[in-house]
Amino acid sequence: MFSNFKQQINFFVSVLLCFITLAQSNSLSKPEVSHRSHRVRSGVALGGLGTGSIELRKDGNFYNWSIFNNYPSGTGSILDLPIKPFSNDHNSFLFFLVRYKEAGKQPKIKLLQHSDGIDQGGLLNESPIYYFPWLTPIETIEYHANFPFVKMTFSDNEMPFMISLETFSPFIPHNPDDSSIPVVYFNFSITSKTDTPLEVEIIATQRNLVAFDKGKKFFKTEIQKKDGYTFFKHDVGGVPTDHNTYGHMGLGAFGEQDVSYYTGWAHRHPFMEKLLTSSKLANIDDTKNRNKTAPDGTQIAFTGDDNNQILKSSIAITKTVVSGKPVKADFFMSWYFPNAYGAVNGKRNKKKNTLLPGDKGYEIALKQTNIVGRYYENNFKNVEQVNSYVTKNKKSLYQRTKQFTNDFYESSVEPFILNQVNSQLNTLVTSSQYDKSGRFAIQEGMTANQAWGPFATTDVSLYGSVMTLSLFPELQKSMMKAHKVLQTEKGEINHGLGFDLGKNKNGTFGVYERVDLAPNYIQLVLRDYLYTNDTSYLREMWPSVKLSIDYVLKELDKDGDEMPDMHGIMCSYDNFPMYGLSSYIVSQWIAALKMAAIAAKDMGEESLSKTYEKIANNGIDLIDSQLWNGQYYRLSNDYLGEKGKDEGCLTDQLFGQWVAHQAGLGRLFEEQKIKSSLQTILDYSFIEETYLRNCTWPEHKLFYPMHDTNLWVDQANTPWTGVELAFAAFLIREGMIDQGKNIIQAVDNRYRKAGLYWDHQEFGGHYYRPMSAWSVIDALSGFNIVKNQYTFDPKTKENTFTYFFSANTGTGQFLKEKGKLKLICKQGSLTLSSLKLPSELLPKLNTAKISTSTNQKINGKWNKYKHDDSEFLIIEFKDNIQLKPADFIVIE
Repeated sequence: MFSNFKQQINFFVSVLLCFITLAQSNSLSKPEVSHRSHRVRSGVALGGLGTGSIELRKDGNFYNWSIFNNYPSGTGSILDLPIKPFSNDHNSFLFFLVRYKEAGKQPKIKLLQHSDGIDQGGLLNESPIYYFPWLTPIETIEYHANFPFVKMTFSDNEMPFMISLETFSPFIPHNPDDSSIPVVYFNFSITSKTDTPLEVEIIATQRNLVAFDKGKKFFKTEIQKKDGYTFFKHDVGGVPTDHNTYGHMGLGAFGEQDVSYYTGWAHRHPFMEKLLTSSKLANIDDTKNRNKTAPDGTQIAFTGDDNNQILKSSIAITKTVVSGKPVKADFFMSWYFPNAYGAVNGKRNKKKNTLLPGDKGYEIALKQTNIVGRYYENNFKNVEQVNSYVTKNKKSLYQRTKQFTNDFYESSVEPFILNQVNSQLNTLVTSSQYDKSGRFAIQEGMTANQAWGPFATTDVSLYGSVMTLSLFPELQKSMMKAHKVLQTEKGEINHGLGFDLGKNKNGTFGVYERVDLAPNYIQLVLRDYLYTNDTSYLREMWPSVKLSIDYVLKELDKDGDEMPDMHGIMCSYDNFPMYGLSSYIVSQWIAALKMAAIAAKDMGEESLSKTYEKIANNGIDLIDSQLWNGQYYRLSNDYLGEKGKDEGCLTDQLFGQWVAHQAGLGRLFEEQKIKSSLQTILDYSFIEETYLRNCTWPEHKLFYPMHDTNLWVDQANTPWTGVELAFAAFLIREGMIDQGKNIIQAVDNRYRKAGLYWDHQEFGGHYYRPMSAWSVIDALSGFNIVKNQYTFDPKTKENTFTYFFSANTGTGQFLKEKGKLKLICKQGSLTLSSLKLPSELLPKLNTAKISTSTNQKINGKWNKYKHDDSEFLIIEFKDNIQLKPADFIVIE
């Protein structure tokens, strides 16, 4: 075999080395990898508009509970329970278990969530791996979210079946009543992977958190068996019924004989043993043992050695699962906490967790006013009425919510764009207040322990409210009416609204005079009027709009040029100063006056319309002569003062033009100058295609030296998502489509990498400004609606396309297929007074026929129309075209 002794030695040495290597490899531990994608930092909010919510993240845990009127989304106490340090108590507020048994084997239980702590599955400060080795976390969770739906798939090599969950709360554009229901549906599906029948039980557990901030209370639980479902209601006694965190909450399970319950447990014994040994819960209520008699003879909840008062209740659905037949198990969670109080600035909720003598500690700077309530009180008087509605209408609520999501994604728009826009819908739930009187507003920013800024912040609303206007225009108008009520006698507009939407909340640190608020308000009101064609709204708001214009001319024009003047830090960019004429401010003032000229004419004030038009045109001349530097519109120019020119290249330098595009005004400035400005912004501020910063100065292209200034926070070097997305829409409107998409891709990538896809940051999290994302959807389809005139100008060269749009009274799709153009009503209704399309979509105009699926008479003919140097064709209908769901207009 071997030709010589040396070869024999080499062979045996090689074999020995292999054994040594193998032994070493077996003795070494396997490397574990931590990846940034493993971080669990954000998720979809489940709940309705203004109802409070819970946030489901990819680990299966529920975070940021805000259903109790608790701070920061409400004015009640922060949800900070007296627990032992480093406990996983928040993971036990709501969780799901699955118990299963294979023939001839011991039953096992899986927890459908992951946790970093040792305690889990409601076992606080205890280790299941020691006490209950048969209770283990599910091996793999796959999380897929498209607001308002979350789909999760749970799998485990030990488990001979798969479980999937689809959870959502109703969200139906143009239907605020059905979009503000305090409910979450949890729809499970179980699919066997074996031929042997399986016994599977899904158990939902909720902790009673009613009046969580009151120690002198006792627990109450009520089992409600109704036709088709069983529900347990969590309640407490001994607490004033008007206390802000008082109300009701509970879980329901759909079904009859397959539903069981075990309410009022706290300790692992005997709940876990009973759970293991039986395929159904014991149908017992042990709430009485969670309470005791106090020395004064009253009932009080039992308090542990950590001062924590705990009661949990579980409800289960048991199914027999066979191969090839998926089995459903559906639950729901509902709540009713009507005692939402308004508040003004003050001092309350002091916590003595200080480290230094004399330190004030943690405080919530709010002083409660009166109860403003929840909008859902208008439709439901108690949680029982909520349950009756959501069980009877489960199918309809699901179908209409699902249709919105399906219609939105049935589009020619790239998925990453749709996903990015979809993610911003989350803020409508996390941060909305919708009070009993019907007033609606979005909190500017919010983190788990702090409310940032006011509600309905005027300057931020000009970006973010495009989403509210498009999907719930009545709610957007209610917000503007709340601002109108608080307008000062001389016409000044407040920075924002307080927790009581009838009271103002002003001020940002270092900013005491705002030049942008009145122009913001004018643009918002008149944009909303043009979009909704609500003449009664215009009549109501018109006096306040005129007062705001007068206020700017009398109070904010210091040098007589009829333009609002900056003299420091006085606008949404509240950390770097501007002086004299500012492109950011003046472009908005021009847009405001252009819309005011239209509104004045509609109100029969022709002379005033001409005055507003003249001032606006003078502003265009000034912005060109004093702010245009040959490449872009400079940050500011104190041309009548002493501060001189500031050559900063602000991304938002033509923000008024973005608003004008939303309002269907067309270009306010020369196309060449607009596009030159946009390209320069890209060249200066789109940093390595990862983020678009707010402002760049030619002498500081790498980094503006904030550290050499006395400014209080860096805004110049940073990206604001709401600005980035609005700017992307601006680019697309101007035909710079790829550049706009690149910015959206950069935002999308950045937030996915950060694990904050559902929680965009600026002044706090869940920030309001990024709701400007909706303008991207309209920009890509070229959609505008002005007084019921629909315009589409798709930004595509494809011969087949589909675009989703949301109009003033309903949603629809505009599509081209087989040479035909169609406008289809999907939900709500559509009313068209005229239709405007680019001429290239109708190359055979002379033979083009327009008709409706309902055979409505078309009284009108096509006419050519010039708009922004492009040729359009417009048809005006003598009688408005009315479309209901599935109705359509076809042009062929």
